[in-house]
Amino acid sequence: MGRPTDAVSDRRRLRRSSTLAGVGDGLLAVAFPLLAAGLTSDPLAVAGVVAAHQAPWPIVALARQRLAGTADQRTVLGLGATLRAAAAVLVGLLGLVGAETTALLAVTALVAGLGAALADAAEEEFAGLAEVELDGGGRRRTELRRRGMIGMAVVGLPLGGLCYEVAAALPFLVDVGVYALAALSALALRRPLVGSGSELGRGSGGWAAAVPALAPGTARVTWVAAIETAARSAGLGVLVLFALDDLGLGAPAFGFLLAGMALAATLGALAAPTLGGLFGPRGATGVALAVSGTGYAAAGVVADPGRPLVAVVALGVGSAAAMVATVLLRALLHTGAGRVVDGDALAGFHLRVWAAVPLGALAGGVGARALSVSDMVIAAGLLVALAALTVALIPARRMPRGAAETSAKKIG
Repeated sequence: MGRPTDAVSDRRRLRRSSTLAGVGDGLLAVAFPLLAAGLTSDPLAVAGVVAAHQAPWPIVALARQRLAGTADQRTVLGLGATLRAAAAVLVGLLGLVGAETTALLAVTALVAGLGAALADAAEEEFAGLAEVELDGGGRRRTELRRRGMIGMAVVGLPLGGLCYEVAAALPFLVDVGVYALAALSALALRRPLVGSGSELGRGSGGWAAAVPALAPGTARVTWVAAIETAARSAGLGVLVLFALDDLGLGAPAFGFLLAGMALAATLGALAAPTLGGLFGPRGATGVALAVSGTGYAAAGVVADPGRPLVAVVALGVGSAAAMVATVLLRALLHTGAGRVVDGDALAGFHLRVWAAVPLGALAGGVGARALSVSDMVIAAGLLVALAALTVALIPARRMPRGAAETSAKKIG
């Protein structure tokens, strides 16, 4: 009788931890760029903070075969929340006395990103293993990630902007309590769970294993995805400056802008399987990239502090279409390989795409410094649209049954 009770309690604690961490991540996603923009108007410095927040993901993915294969995932999940809480409390306390700098902000963003990446790796292990044991058959495989995204988009992002409007240090200080509760929920799990390295490390070497090779037939779609991700990240790296200066938005409106873009991306993920079925995977991917790039570029063209809503809608369209392309590109990964790609081959794809995020953000900062922020947003959108042309390089093959639905669930 005790085992089912423990299973139900552990499942609830996992849900609570993931939701709270999502709220905390939303607070940081708004507060870090806003504080960076408040400290400096240099686009490269602001983009550097955004890039630092994303940089740990490919690094953790490389090390994940050891973390996921041997560590108790309760500890990894708790460590992820603790690192983010530590970064938040440092920035919050320094913000109270006005001692924060962009360099320190980049370092704390890196630590917070490391915590988020570690937690994501642990949650993937829980989703792949614990759900089977705790939930009977693994029917809620993506539940933890879904709950985290809901916590971020619905609560964390809007709340981050509202808190920042009151005081720059407030969202960080609030985050300390949020992450502390998330860590306690994770560490209170009653049973240890050692992962099996479900996505990375099957058949790999050790801790310092080389970058996993791509599956045969997937190189082209991988590089299309990496190019599109880098181009889109170039605009997102300076988005806070674009929102504040070119659209005339305040901190609360910036938080709601990010929340709207996140919700639009969710709708794109839901629509992707249907669009892929109607227009074919390659055709739908190409159209989605063209629409996404056009949306971002249009936002830069029509930017006007007097009527920012037009640009905001354009950014939402760009985000929705970008997620459609993201889902379908991952489905095309399976198509190119002629099978469902997993293990080291999937890790190789993720590493290359995730590495494009911080590199693209830094490139956006360099471009905005040389041109202007709005021009960089336009250029980033045009680059995304041009990436649609590269979809023609992907071999036309039949998509495995359910590949698009599987990709949408994996991302969502």
